Amino acid sequence: MNAYSPLRKLAIALAAFAYCLAPSTGQAQMEVWQIGKGGLSWSSQAETQIGALDVDGALQPLELAEGESLIDLLRSSGQRFLNGQPVDYTQGGQPRTWSNDGFFNQLNGPLDLVDGDPTTSSKSVFKSAQSQAGAAFFWDLGAPFPINRIRFYPDPNDPDAFIKAFELEVNDGETFNNINRPDYELLRRVEVNRQQVVDIQFAPLQGRFLHLRVLSKTTFNLAEFEIYGQGFVPIASYESSLHSFGSAVNYGLLRVHTTRLGDVQNENKQAPSATIQMRTGADDSPLSYFRRDRNTGSQEEVSFTEYNSDLPRRALYRQDPTTGALLEELDRAPYLDLPIDEQGPVRDFIKGDIRADVENWSAWSPGIEISSTGLLEIPIDLPSPRQYMQFRVSFNGDAENAIRIDTLQVQFSPSLVSTAIGEIALASNLQPANGVLEVASGVDTTFVYDIQTAFANNEQAGYRGIRVEAFPAPTFLDLQTGIPLTSVADVNVISRERGFDVLFPPVSSDNNQPLRVLFDMRLLEHNTPINAWLLGDDDVPPHPITPGNASDAISTGVMNAFATQSQPDIQVDLSTTVLTPNGDGINDVAQIDLILSQFAESMDVTIDICDLSGRSIHRLTSAQRSSGSYSDIWNGRDKYGNALPPGLYIVRVAIDGDFKQFEDFRLLGVAY
Repeated sequence: MNAYSPLRKLAIALAAFAYCLAPSTGQAQMEVWQIGKGGLSWSSQAETQIGALDVDGALQPLELAEGESLIDLLRSSGQRFLNGQPVDYTQGGQPRTWSNDGFFNQLNGPLDLVDGDPTTSSKSVFKSAQSQAGAAFFWDLGAPFPINRIRFYPDPNDPDAFIKAFELEVNDGETFNNINRPDYELLRRVEVNRQQVVDIQFAPLQGRFLHLRVLSKTTFNLAEFEIYGQGFVPIASYESSLHSFGSAVNYGLLRVHTTRLGDVQNENKQAPSATIQMRTGADDSPLSYFRRDRNTGSQEEVSFTEYNSDLPRRALYRQDPTTGALLEELDRAPYLDLPIDEQGPVRDFIKGDIRADVENWSAWSPGIEISSTGLLEIPIDLPSPRQYMQFRVSFNGDAENAIRIDTLQVQFSPSLVSTAIGEIALASNLQPANGVLEVASGVDTTFVYDIQTAFANNEQAGYRGIRVEAFPAPTFLDLQTGIPLTSVADVNVISRERGFDVLFPPVSSDNNQPLRVLFDMRLLEHNTPINAWLLGDDDVPPHPITPGNASDAISTGVMNAFATQSQPDIQVDLSTTVLTPNGDGINDVAQIDLILSQFAESMDVTIDICDLSGRSIHRLTSAQRSSGSYSDIWNGRDKYGNALPPGLYIVRVAIDGDFKQFEDFRLLGVAY
């Protein structure tokens, strides 16, 4: 987990270069990897682009101008049509075309219908003596597009060989049947056609799959099938290839500049969005490869090289895009369990498989949704230091609205050390008998946090501080270092919302020693992670500390603390038992401290001042609150602001849960 939170905006121009200058020896500096305007091109870093194009240096959903041919636009943007139906219809990809005639498919015929050349056609394939009724042609555009016109016609040299009856169907790319095949809707049925050039215009609709079925028995020739539309592709996606930073790095901010396109003045339109996800890795593949034992059926994870070595392979064929010839090649399909004796499955997060390379790759981060023009800056909350990074973008809009990503920047810095391991324990019990760190809930407790760091070489920058964060926020007590551990006097402690930073003289490979941080914290949840990072100079991203065996003096090996009590509980304390609101500065107000422990969700909390009959005189608080510490103030007045007469009053705290109500009462006197 990377908790880099910027204290100020970083002055990095959007036109920044792809990489900043390399840092000097022994000094970690912030660097920037940029894609988009002023940086690397989107297409050069793409693993897949479905309906998303690099337009003037920015990434956006493909846009069709009025009367523009979709097929021409796909071809001009490098989206080459493939011959043959997809393996998985639900997944987007490159555009495809095929027919239900195997011979026509083998002859490269379907591709002739989308090559923009009327002189290439189906020729004589569908001009035999047999009935041609039932001949079918299919087009998969790879992503949903806004379409409003279909046009098809025969070879100009054979004008009478047009299709005499037909049915045209469309699928939006989102509706599939129970076997994941497109559920088509009828667009047009023509039982008697007298037009050589069929030109069908209709209200704009979302379409990805098209199906042309021939109804007439007569022979025909088909030269071109044209698709037209207008507007933005409603659903598009982009996935980057794996990017290597050369060595393990810590990640700072993700900075994304976007521009909303289209009908931005229409407030009734749902805002388009772009959703960004990232993941980081320690090796060059997020896949896990498994070798299956042919005798026992057991599986063992192996390297990619071992997975592909000395194994019988299934021959497949692909079509040469230039000559159209069928070429034999080896199957390298990454997500299929191949039917051979020893080769097991390949697993990846992308397909949601139950096993993946979880040791070396993180899961995709939660989606960051952007729906307006502007600059977004957000910490990259992913495991680091790691060498590899990948991101993906999904666009969602309509024909009139889209989001454009102008630039995407990833800030990073070389790792401060080669390893940083942390381990926590109770100050009163460094080696619990069962190895489990258990603490009473709602009680201020002193913890020790031992940290061990290592340097691969003297060029690593080292660190000059430690950040500790948890909920609720821990409070710093002491920093110790050396063998034996000795308190460090020259420290600077900075309180933060969720903890503290403790800064001290720089630590490098020359003066690296064990560290111990002591702090107080009150557990309010059953399982409390206590996270820590090494701090470098200036804006360099913090270096995460990972759990492990950091010290022989501690036996827990964890960075989590567990409360012995797991049931919800409330604690109420008053700053005084007698309130004297006479203006002398002594007990003029009563502070009501509330501690909520072990509540998994936010609860309805009310605090009332009541008379001795239980009637509410003044409601101090009515709010949603989760586990935590809260303080409320009462000044001795009722809900109308009137001073109450001397006497005893009841402070009633009530918490309404889904299945249980919690209440606590305290007596509070008022005197003048």
